[in-house]
Amino acid sequence: MYKHILLAYDGSLLSDKALNEAASLAKCAGAKVTVIYVATPHHLLLGGGREVPGLKRLEQQYAEEIDREARQTLDLARQRIAGTGVEADALLDHGKAPHENLVQAALRLKCDLIVMASHGRRGVEGLVVGSQTMKVLTHTSLPVLVVR
Repeated sequence: MYKHILLAYDGSLLSDKALNEAASLAKCAGAKVTVIYVATPHHLLLGGGREVPGLKRLEQQYAEEIDREARQTLDLARQRIAGTGVEADALLDHGKAPHENLVQAALRLKCDLIVMASHGRRGVEGLVVGSQTMKVLTHTSLPVLVVR
């Protein structure tokens, strides 16, 4: 069965459901779980297209805060999984296209299953925001367990 499961996790209620599924499956299969959080860059937008004093510093502070929160979220998730008796690692990654980071991490770590939640965005919101889950499904040949 599965030996190494990659769990996409962002701390949301739906990703908590995915965590529970991944931990249960890993426990039954005797598999290891790597929890991954992909932090995406955010840029402050100000009108006029001109250089704003201190903007780069604010963006850097924001990125550091996101990393700090992501590490805390990952550590708690890793502890929850380890508390079920399953070996667990955590990985913080960065990128503009999280689906690419997830697929690349799964390959690099030699995972044989990706577990992730689907937030179920539909209509205009689904078109604008896009579905990272759908993108993972279409960009990997690995099995993907989608939790809703």
